[in-house]
Amino acid sequence: MKVLTIATTVSMLAAAPLFAQEHGAQDPAGYVIGLGGFASALGNTTGDLRVEGGVRVAPHVTVFGNAGRFANLQGDLQPTLDATTTALSANQNLLLIGGGSLPATYLSGGVRVSVPTHSRVLPYALGGIGVARLNPSAQFTFSSGILPDGSIPTVGTDVTASIAASGVFTNPPASNALMYTIGGGAQIPVAKHWVADAGYQYSRIAADTTLSASPLNTNGMTFGFGYRF
Repeated sequence: MKVLTIATTVSMLAAAPLFAQEHGAQDPAGYVIGLGGFASALGNTTGDLRVEGGVRVAPHVTVFGNAGRFANLQGDLQPTLDATTTALSANQNLLLIGGGSLPATYLSGGVRVSVPTHSRVLPYALGGIGVARLNPSAQFTFSSGILPDGSIPTVGTDVTASIAASGVFTNPPASNALMYTIGGGAQIPVAKHWVADAGYQYSRIAADTTLSASPLNTNGMTFGFGYRF
């Protein structure tokens, strides 16, 4: 009996580190991770880079914060540009091609809930809210017709300055907008404390009406690598 008791005690002591490691893998105290991927906005695909960190506040519940950047949400800027080119074509017989860029940087925070499993994969769902800084930049190139100042440039010339000077178009100003995000994904341990991450996120940005008549929506996938503790 004494031998059995000693053997049982030794077995439990040996198993304790393994149990602790498994528990930590399923419910870490916190993490820091870098993520990169793509987001789609009205058919336009753009890069999405983000740095994120979180701290566990309850079993399987983590509060997180992040900072990121959408490289160019041009798909959401395009309706504003198209409205201008359509009006110029109809009213002045001036044909232009409207383009440009709409980068957006953002800061947000929220809550992430993980789902314990019997495997190394740790699924999670999240929701967050924050603010996005939108900095639109329009560009118009000449196709045919006569510009408001009476000139006829070469086809393909950038005439943005001339169009802006005439008052026909005013570039939307940089602005801050409320942003919320929902999504989910999974983390997979690849080494002690190190983890790979893959996830999906939907973001909605309440852009100023001078930029867009409706909120900006993005759907994206990100992939990353980070440290858990």
